[in-house]
Amino acid sequence: MARRRERDSGGSPEWMTTYSDMVTLLLCFFIMLFAMSTVDKATFYEMAESLANSLIKLNGGDSILEHSGTSIIALDFAEMRRIQNEDKENLIQDAEAMVVDAEQQIKDRKIDAVKETIRESMDESDISDKINITEEHDFLLISLESEVFFDSGSAEIRNDGVKVLTSIAEVLRTVENEIIVSGHTDNVPIKSAKYDSNWELSTARATNVVRYFVEEENLDPELFTATGNGEYRPIADNSTSEGRQKNRRIEIKILKD
Repeated sequence: MARRRERDSGGSPEWMTTYSDMVTLLLCFFIMLFAMSTVDKATFYEMAESLANSLIKLNGGDSILEHSGTSIIALDFAEMRRIQNEDKENLIQDAEAMVVDAEQQIKDRKIDAVKETIRESMDESDISDKINITEEHDFLLISLESEVFFDSGSAEIRNDGVKVLTSIAEVLRTVENEIIVSGHTDNVPIKSAKYDSNWELSTARATNVVRYFVEEENLDPELFTATGNGEYRPIADNSTSEGRQKNRRIEIKILKD
């Protein structure tokens, strides 16, 4: 009687184990690709990290690189986190830039309002031709000819000058910017027992204007600086009477920053 052929022991071939693992990993890979197209970055990072810890048992910063000696997929979670942190930092920087820009726009609007209010106030007076308002990138400059405020060789503010300063003070109440008040003279040497030079005269005039703003109009003294420049920063030709008149001036500079 012929010997009965021995039956196979049963079970899947050994290659099926490796094949099944590979198919499972590929399925996970395609699931992640699908998730990337439907969720945000933060959700993807959390899912990918969870998948690595549960299936491959890797620590953060490692990569899924090998399975049975074969390269399957490489996901550097440390790099993912670095990119995520960079995105957060960029968002924070963008937000800070937007805040700074908004604050600057508010300051600029205040300066524009000051400029327009002073112009309207001066246009209604009879000395508008002696007042000049200019705006630069960093400041708003109000230039007033000294004869509106002072007698020749004097630093005492005249009554007409007080009226002008009162109007300007009402506008300055609305700003919190630094304000520099500068006195300027022409190049004619001063002939006064009280002031030895144009330096002292220009400084005294600027100081008296600041004191009026602070002591009479109750403006914040911390915002003000008084400087005297003598004849050394002319804006016109000192060889003519018209030029010397323009050089004798008080400048009120409102800084934008």
